[in-house]
Amino acid sequence: MLTLTRSVGERIYIGDDIVVEVRAILDGRQVRISIDAPRQVPIHRAEIFDAISRENRSAIAPAPGQLDRILAAAVPQPPSAPPSPATPPSPATPPSPSPSQRDGSV
Repeated sequence: MLTLTRSVGERIYIGDDIVVEVRAILDGRQVRISIDAPRQVPIHRAEIFDAISRENRSAIAPAPGQLDRILAAAVPQPPSAPPSPATPPSPATPPSPSPSQRDGSV
């Protein structure tokens, strides 16, 4: 960590495109600074950064039991036992002849 002493109006350059300037010293306890940086560079106070980080972690944390369900679905299950050979269908029993067919009369 780099620690610097600056007076009101003095600047600190970070790289080519970030400028930090001391704007005021308030009540001897607070320093007002301005930061000039590209829009794509996120700038947050520490307490806001910590809150965002907590929210992001909780948003990606799985619900209780959810990880177990995901893993169970993703892990291949062992193959089930091969199906037993099918029992061939029994031949259809021919219908019994009617009494008139048994004695030869039609």
